[in-house]
Amino acid sequence: MRRSNKRADAPQLPKFDVGTYAKFPGLNYAHERPFRNWNDQQLTAAIGGWLSTNPPGLELATMAYDELKSRGTDLNAGMKFAAADLEPIPWLDTARAHVRKSFTPEVLETQKQGRLGSHVYVILRHGYSHENGLYGAYVGSTGKSPGQRCSEHRKGIRAARGLPRYGIEPLWSLFDFINPVPKARAGREEWETRLHEALAPVIPKVTGDVAF
Repeated sequence: MRRSNKRADAPQLPKFDVGTYAKFPGLNYAHERPFRNWNDQQLTAAIGGWLSTNPPGLELATMAYDELKSRGTDLNAGMKFAAADLEPIPWLDTARAHVRKSFTPEVLETQKQGRLGSHVYVILRHGYSHENGLYGAYVGSTGKSPGQRCSEHRKGIRAARGLPRYGIEPLWSLFDFINPVPKARAGREEWETRLHEALAPVIPKVTGDVAF
C-alpha cells in the first residue's frame, strides 16, 4: 500500500486523470453477481485491463475479483491487483447488498413522488486518514448525468472538497438502478440522504450533504 511522504499513517494513491466515466455496456450492475456468466480466464484478464487504465476501473475489477473469490479461484486476480499496486474495494460487495436491501423494486415504485428527472450518484475516492481506510465514498445528486457530474467534480467545477485531487470514479453499482429520482430539489435531496444513510453503516467514510 502506498504511503504519503507527509503523513506516514495515511494511505495514499496518485492523482488520477479525469475519465469519461461511462458504464460498462450490457452489464447488470444491480444484480447480486454481475459477472456470474464470465469464466475465470475472462475475469482475470479483464481485471488486468481495468487496472491498467488511468483512472483505473476499480469498481469493475473489484466486482470481478469478488466473483472469483466466491468460486475460490481468485489467486491470479489478486496478483493482478498487486502488480498494479492497487487494492480491491473491501466494502463494495457489502455496500451493494445494503443498497439493494434499502432500495427494493417496491420502494422505488411506490415512494418516488412528483416528476422524475434528477440523479443520485456515488463517487469512489481516497485521501482519508489511516483509520478510515484507503477508500471512501462521496454521495451527491444532480440534474445532469452522473458521469458528467463526476467529470465536473474531478475538474474542479463546483466540486466537493477533495474530489479534484482524490476522486477516482463513479460506483455505478451503488446508484444506477435507483435513478431517476424526483426532479424537485427537495425530493432529490431526500433520495440523496437516503442513499447516504444506506451506505454510512458499511463504508468507513462517506461524505456529501445530508438533509435532515
